[in-house]
Amino acid sequence: MSFLTPFVVNLLSGALPLFGGGLSNQQTNGNVDFRSWQNLPKFLPSSPRKYGTPWGSLKYEPGSVNEQMPDTGVTRHYDFDIAPGKLSPDGYQKDMLLFNGQYPGPLIEANWGDWVEIKVTNSLQSLNEGTAVHWHGLRQYQTQFADGVPGLVQCPIAPGSSFTYRFRADHVGSSWYHSHYSAQISSGLIGPMVFYGPRSQPYDIDMGPIMVNDLFHPYYEQLVEHVLSNSSGSHFVFSDNNLINGKMDFDCALVTDGTPCVSNAGVSKFQFRPGKDHLLRVVNTGSAGLQFFTIDEHEMTVISNDFIPITPYKTNSLTLGVGQRNDVIVRGKTGAATQQPYWMRTNLSVNCALPHQPYGLAAIYYDRADFAANKKPTSQPQPLIDAEMPCQNAPLDASSPIARIPAPPADKVVVIQVLDVVNSTGHTIYHLNNQTGRVNYNEPVLRLANEGNFSYPMDPDWNILDTSNSSVVRLVWENRKVDSSDPNFFNRTFAHPMHLHGHDYQVLSYGPGEWDGTIINGDNPIRRDTTILPPSGHLVMQFTTDNPGIWPVHCHVAWHVSAGFLMNIMERPQDIDAQQNIEQIMAQTCDAWDAWSRENVVNQVDSGLRRMAMERER
Repeated sequence: MSFLTPFVVNLLSGALPLFGGGLSNQQTNGNVDFRSWQNLPKFLPSSPRKYGTPWGSLKYEPGSVNEQMPDTGVTRHYDFDIAPGKLSPDGYQKDMLLFNGQYPGPLIEANWGDWVEIKVTNSLQSLNEGTAVHWHGLRQYQTQFADGVPGLVQCPIAPGSSFTYRFRADHVGSSWYHSHYSAQISSGLIGPMVFYGPRSQPYDIDMGPIMVNDLFHPYYEQLVEHVLSNSSGSHFVFSDNNLINGKMDFDCALVTDGTPCVSNAGVSKFQFRPGKDHLLRVVNTGSAGLQFFTIDEHEMTVISNDFIPITPYKTNSLTLGVGQRNDVIVRGKTGAATQQPYWMRTNLSVNCALPHQPYGLAAIYYDRADFAANKKPTSQPQPLIDAEMPCQNAPLDASSPIARIPAPPADKVVVIQVLDVVNSTGHTIYHLNNQTGRVNYNEPVLRLANEGNFSYPMDPDWNILDTSNSSVVRLVWENRKVDSSDPNFFNRTFAHPMHLHGHDYQVLSYGPGEWDGTIINGDNPIRRDTTILPPSGHLVMQFTTDNPGIWPVHCHVAWHVSAGFLMNIMERPQDIDAQQNIEQIMAQTCDAWDAWSRENVVNQVDSGLRRMAMERER
C-alpha cells in the first residue's frame, strides 16, 4: 500500500490518528441542524383537527394502473437563499455555494400528495452567476416548468432575482435536490428530500437521510475548466475526500497552499437502539463518484430503489451511482454487542471513480455515554466489493417492484452509441450518435414547444429525440470508445449514472458489451430514475410516454454532462400546450434573465446544464 498516505492507511485499519471535535458544526456545515434529520415522524400533521394518515386507505403503487395520489389540500412552503460562503466540511476551508448558509441544504419534508412551494433567491451578484434547482426523481406531471433545468424548462434565475417552484410530492420515499446550473452541485448546492406515505415494510425508527458524496476542494469552475480544457495534459479531476452527511476528516499535512485546515474536523454520528429496526435513507449526492455503502458487522435489508418499493432482500453492501437512492432497514444489535460503537462506511470505487482519498466514515453508537465522549469505533469492515461488482448496480434479478408492471413491447427503439472524442478544437466532448448536447439559456425548448412551434429549425445541439406518436420508447445505450482500428470496439470507458427526468423507467438489461436482446425479469422489471451504464457495456431503459414535455436524459457525472452527455426527449409534443400557464411561469425567469444577460457576459461554455467554456465543435 505504498501509494497510500498514512492517513488513508489509518482509515483502512479503522485507526484514525484523531477522532472528532476539532471544529464546530457551524464551521463544518453552517446552519444545518442534523438532529432534525433523525427520528423522523410517520407523517406531517395536516391540521390540528385532522386525525389519521393524510393518505387514508390509499396504497402507494407507483406506475401501476391502480395508482392514485391523495389530494391533501396542503401546501408546504420553503424559502431558499443561494449565496457564496466559506465552510470546512472535512476541515479544509473551501469556497462554497450554500442554501440558507448551510451544507447540505435544508431538509424538505412533505406528505404524499402535498403541494410543495420553494422560493429560491439568487444572491450570487458578486459572482455573476445564474442558478436553477432540480428536484430529483419527481414526475412533475403538468408542472414540468418546475423541473429546474435551465435552457429546457426555464431560464436561469438571474442574480438578484427569485423564482418560486411549485410541484406535487408525487412519490413516497427519499431523494434530494441540487443545482442544475453548470457544476454548482460540486460547490455545495445539494440537499435532502423526504416524502412520507404508506410504508412498504415495517420499521421502528426513521434515521432520516444518509447523504454520501465525493468532495472536491477547488471551486467548481476550476474543475470544469480543467476537464474541458484543450490542453494536451490529463483532463481528469480527482476528488479530495468522501463525506457522510457533509462530514469527514482530512489529512491537513497534504495542504501546501496555506489554506486553513484542521485534521480532526469530526464525522457524523448516529444513535441506534438495541433490537430496533432502523430505516436509513441512503442517497449518493456526489458530483462524479460511484459509492459502496456498508455498516460494519451489520446486515441491511433493501426495501426500495430510488422511489420504487421492492421485494426486500438482504445484503452487506449497496452500490450507488450519483443520484441513486436505497432505503434500507438495519436491525440493531442486542446484548454485549451494544457495548461498542461501529463504523458506517462509504467507499468511492477506485475502478469507476478518481479519488485521492476514497474512504468516508460515520460512527454508530448504542451507548449514549460513548456517543457523548466520541468513543472511536474499532469494528471490522465488510469485504470490499469493488472488484466483485465493477461499476454496475446489483443484479437485476435480485428483486422486483412490489407494484407489478410487465414490460410491454416497444413501438420505438433507439440505439444510442456513447463516444468520448476530441473535437477539432482539442476539447474532450461526448457524442451521442455523433451529436453533442447543448442548450440556449435564453430560449428554453419547453417555451418554444408550448407555443406549438414544432416546425422551428431545431438546433442540432439541442439533441432532441421526438417520441412522436409512440406509446412505449426503448433506449439502448452502448458505452463505446473510439479505437484506431475499429470505431465500434468496446474498450475501457467510464461508468455513467443515467438519469431520465419525469419518469420511473423500466430497466430491461445492463452488463458488459452489446445487448443480446435478453430482457431480465420481463414480467416485472426493476424501475428506477437513475441506473449505471457500465464501462464498455450496455444499458436498456424503457418508458411509457404518459408525461408530455421536454425531459432530459443525461449522465449524472457533473463534468460529463458539461461535455455534452445530454439528450432531450420531446414527449407527446402535441399535448405540451395543455399544461396550464406555461408562458406566464416561463416569463418569470426569462424576463429577468434576458434583462440581466443584456448587461452582463454569460460565460456559458458547456452544455448549458453545466456552464464552463468549451468552444462549439464545427
